[in-house]
Amino acid sequence: MNFVKYKWAGFVLLAALMVTIAVLADEPAETTETTETVDPIETSEPTDEDGIRLAVLNYVNSIYQVKPELVDESVHAKLQKVGFVPNKDGDGYREMWMTRDELRELAVHWNQDGSIDPATAKAEVKILAQLDQTAVVRLDAEWGVDFIQLARMKGTWMIINVMWQTYPKE
Repeated sequence: MNFVKYKWAGFVLLAALMVTIAVLADEPAETTETTETVDPIETSEPTDEDGIRLAVLNYVNSIYQVKPELVDESVHAKLQKVGFVPNKDGDGYREMWMTRDELRELAVHWNQDGSIDPATAKAEVKILAQLDQTAVVRLDAEWGVDFIQLARMKGTWMIINVMWQTYPKE
């Protein structure tokens, strides 16, 4: 196995973890009441898994449904988001960094023409790791794959970091 090939990915994940720790140590999150945009939870008490899924679905639905207010409900004010898209010349990838405010603005415009049907759009959520205070999720969406780090902030699961890329060419 060529470990040098994965050196950059390890560095980015380590950097994202360090940013998460710095954010959590710095200040409490701004939270608002969460309104559910997914099917009602069947249990009387929502589980941590339900809260994690709701945060991720709010994130993806904010874009699909052109509802930027969902960003406010599930994304921390100090979000760090980076994406990797192929260079136009086809050689390698370029970085695209984004703040929560930029994500909110993207949610206003990305699907404004309705070209993606929110009812059928890809939104596969897989919780990769979960502890009592932190979680890591993989989201498969129309634009690619997002690896999302969340933290429980004052009882509400909030997205802290997102690292994504477009689907690789086969």
